[in-house]
Amino acid sequence: MVFGPIPIVFGSMALSTWLRPERSEDVGSEDVTQNEALASHAAPGVASAGELEARPKPRHPLTSHCRATAERWQKLLGDDCAVIARPPFVLAGDLAADVLQQWHDDTVAPAAAAMANCYFRVPPSAPITVLLFSKEASYNNYAQKLFNERNISVYGYYKPEQRTLVMNIATGGGTLVHELTHALVDFDFPKIPAWFNEGLASLHEQCRFRSSDEGPWIEGLENWRLPGLQSAIRKQRLRSLQTLVTADDFRGAQEGVNYAQARYLCLYLQRHDLLEKFYRNFRADQQQDPSGLVTLKALFPDKSWDDLDRDFQAWVLTLER
Repeated sequence: MVFGPIPIVFGSMALSTWLRPERSEDVGSEDVTQNEALASHAAPGVASAGELEARPKPRHPLTSHCRATAERWQKLLGDDCAVIARPPFVLAGDLAADVLQQWHDDTVAPAAAAMANCYFRVPPSAPITVLLFSKEASYNNYAQKLFNERNISVYGYYKPEQRTLVMNIATGGGTLVHELTHALVDFDFPKIPAWFNEGLASLHEQCRFRSSDEGPWIEGLENWRLPGLQSAIRKQRLRSLQTLVTADDFRGAQEGVNYAQARYLCLYLQRHDLLEKFYRNFRADQQQDPSGLVTLKALFPDKSWDDLDRDFQAWVLTLER
């Protein structure tokens, strides 16, 4: 799979509450206080640094756990790698600490804040580790050294049992936001089915962030999966949305087309201002509607499934990459 970089269009970002941590220390460096972290995001009407100094310093509930996790990673990775703790995240890899910080500030934090604002209600209860390696050779080397894994995706992957993202960051940030979506969904919607898990994550492969009156927002954009989906539609080889949602072969022979169809179904919902509503309703009703079929159809009460397929496919064919 090919993942492009994400264009970031996002101004005056207000991070959600669970992403306003005490700025924990880098391993082997001086601590950065919460006041300094807040001051770096100061905006008109925000208290001054002096006023903040007089207030109790809030402490992220995962601060200690993230510091301990960072120390463990430093021992595993050795002196050739930097490690920083930014609760609920720990970032590490063969990049300088300031470069890791930049990836946190420009991609990880804004993406997580926007997803929290749009979808998630359950914050991470354990650290999420983001391993960023500068090139394919070091990425492959550390994947083998740390996890005894070979023949892996050239772009990156997520290890849910360890809540760890492993990234060849030379390929860009698209994969990073894709896999970050999986890591955050694990806490909020642990029984999410594969089609929606991968559809939402794939939506974020090519995205932009923006600010609104309701807070930060993440918007999917057309990406490299579009031509294959359009080809399947033109050849009348695309299965129905009902089948996509209910079948248990998402990662079967048609996996690539399934990813594309799920991604663009999420984009279709988003462009109709229905994606956030679908996520909330599906999460609430998942026990009674494990596939999401009933919840999805309820968004379009005046359409039959055949109507919805025709509308979706016609819309896809209007898109341009």
